[in-house]
Amino acid sequence: MIRLPLLALLLSGFTLLMPVVASAQLEAPTRLPEVDPGPMEPDLRDESMDPPMVDDGAYLDDAPEEDVPAEEDVAAAEDASTDSEDVYEAPEAPARDARAAQPPPGEGRTPASASPPAVEEPTVITPRPVTLSPVLAPQVTDADLEAVWNRWRQARATNDRDAAAAALKALRTLRVELAASDLEPLSAGFLREAAVRQRAGDVAGAVRLAEVAVELSPGLPYARFELAELYAREKPGDVSRALGQARQALTTLVADARYRRPALADLGALVLLAWGATAVLLMGLFFLRKLRYALHDFHHLLPRVVSRWQSLVLGVLLLSLPWVLGLGVLPTLLLMLAAVSLYLSRTERVVAAVLVAGVGLLPLAAGQLARVTAFAGTPAEDVYLLERGGVSAEEARARVLTRLEARTATFAEVLSLAYFESRRGLLEEAKAHFKAASALKSADARLLTRFGNTLVGLGDADGAALLYVQASQSAPGLAAPHYNLAQVVRRRAKTLPDAEVGRELDRAATAMASAQALDGSLIGRDPPPEDRLLLNLLLLAPSLGEADWLPLADGAEAGRQVEAQLARWLLPGLPPGPLAPAGAAALAVLLALWGFAGSRLKAAKVCERCGRPVCVRCDPELGVGTKQCGQCVNVFSRRGLVPQQLKARKQLQVDQHQAWSGRLVYALGAVLSGAGHVASGVPVRGALYAFGFLFALAAVLLHQGLVRGPYGEAPLYLKLAPAALLLLGVHLLSLRGLRRLRRGE
Repeated sequence: MIRLPLLALLLSGFTLLMPVVASAQLEAPTRLPEVDPGPMEPDLRDESMDPPMVDDGAYLDDAPEEDVPAEEDVAAAEDASTDSEDVYEAPEAPARDARAAQPPPGEGRTPASASPPAVEEPTVITPRPVTLSPVLAPQVTDADLEAVWNRWRQARATNDRDAAAAALKALRTLRVELAASDLEPLSAGFLREAAVRQRAGDVAGAVRLAEVAVELSPGLPYARFELAELYAREKPGDVSRALGQARQALTTLVADARYRRPALADLGALVLLAWGATAVLLMGLFFLRKLRYALHDFHHLLPRVVSRWQSLVLGVLLLSLPWVLGLGVLPTLLLMLAAVSLYLSRTERVVAAVLVAGVGLLPLAAGQLARVTAFAGTPAEDVYLLERGGVSAEEARARVLTRLEARTATFAEVLSLAYFESRRGLLEEAKAHFKAASALKSADARLLTRFGNTLVGLGDADGAALLYVQASQSAPGLAAPHYNLAQVVRRRAKTLPDAEVGRELDRAATAMASAQALDGSLIGRDPPPEDRLLLNLLLLAPSLGEADWLPLADGAEAGRQVEAQLARWLLPGLPPGPLAPAGAAALAVLLALWGFAGSRLKAAKVCERCGRPVCVRCDPELGVGTKQCGQCVNVFSRRGLVPQQLKARKQLQVDQHQAWSGRLVYALGAVLSGAGHVASGVPVRGALYAFGFLFALAAVLLHQGLVRGPYGEAPLYLKLAPAALLLLGVHLLSLRGLRRLRRGE
């Protein structure tokens, strides 16, 4: 049994341990034990700075009774101490910091007097910066493209199929990455190789090469013509495939000014040539038919002592003066019209005057044709080549730079120059030239969009976005600035904080929706992969319309040259200019009006029976309006005046004249369509037939054309087949009409 004094001693010992245990339970560990006190060593530290040591026995003796815990409190304290040691283990302080870790006097007496735990500062986590894939601009020259082409040729020559396939793949890739619409010189080379394969009997190989030519230059019509012909040779039964390529070739030929204008020049030249030939031939026919009556009246102008043959020789000499003196074609036609105008019918005079006046205006018409069909060697061709970005564009760039230095370049030229440089990776040069173009025309949406693309390549996404917004405001119907803005905003959203990403993505979605609403083809368009983000494939560039650069095809100089050459041939000796041709046309009209004075001048007419002149000077008894000569009137109108034998002989002469005239009419109609109609007194229909016939004949004879298109020409069958059909059709219709006319139908 435990005695009472011994129990009191045990309780006093537990009381001494209570403050230390409570301090360990209630106070959180502080940073004080972990801080280095300073440079002083523990053994040399001044202990006067330490708090005074408290005697545990004295502290317990002076403690009031209410502070002495009971047995239950001691047990609870021991349990709490055990639990606290299980939950948190305080870090062990070094031995030299043991005194610093002891609490000051009175600190462990009550839990309320304990200091609050220290709050640790929050750790700021800096997000890793997002690195965007760079936008690449390929730097490729024409020499690089030609090097790939030469590599393909060498591989084909050595029969290295793998190297040839790799070179061909490189050509396809370069065309796409450079945003070049056509590589015409390379396609022309593939067409030559296809022709070699065709002559060697390898039609399938020729077809493959022609397909490559069309793939590299979809806008080259001659490549499609060649492919259509090869399709027909390879599979004659598959007509739709060949006709499809031929139809696309014709569509491209009509839509492209570079190939359309030479074709129009050839067509216009054929029209002018047919007009001139029609005028010369029909005017010659009029002249030969009426020359007899003109010489008859010319004899009356001479003294009576001059015989008929003398007046005939003199008249022929006078009419041949233009040829003898070399006055040209037009003065000769005017003299012929003046000689026979009094003897032509009203319709014949009008037709003759129109034809001769048209010949007088031929120099002006030919000069204007040269002006409106000029293309090669003009600034318009340079803009065309720069816009397409093909192999020949660097030469066009040099010419535009020369004009830019001379301050004669237009807005379209500078804009196309900067766009070409941007696609070829010359971004700094493109930026400078875009600024030069903006000085000429600042609010153009195409300029702003293309300039923005260049800024994206230079890394200025904010400046590009601003230009895209301005472009969309300047041209709301243009899809390219909306699409490009969406791409730029999406890329920029990847670098923004999370709080701003949603707003930027909404802006990009709105811009993309606007672009797709304006251009439905953008719905399925995917941007290039991030590992090869090419500028030409990422962004859109609005094209420059034909109406913007076609007026630069200035053919004024070519028109003046053509006009001067043709004027020297038609009117030699006269200064070039519009006055001489216009004066000749006016003179032709006056000569036609002169013909209406024939009745007052008592000009001879044509006898409707025998064809002799009806002259009131030779037969004064004839009436003014009679249509028969004196012999026919005496023989056929006045009965019993001449013997029957003379009447029979005259009738025989009339029959011979009618038969000879009929044979001559058919012969003329067989040689020249419409000539028989003109000889039969139907000049309008005859002139139309003659013009159509001569036009088709000129198209057949001059099938090579006067102006050849670049990189080839249309197939021969495409030129000859329509011309031959037109020639045959016009001629058959003319003969049919002439036969009906002679029969009186």
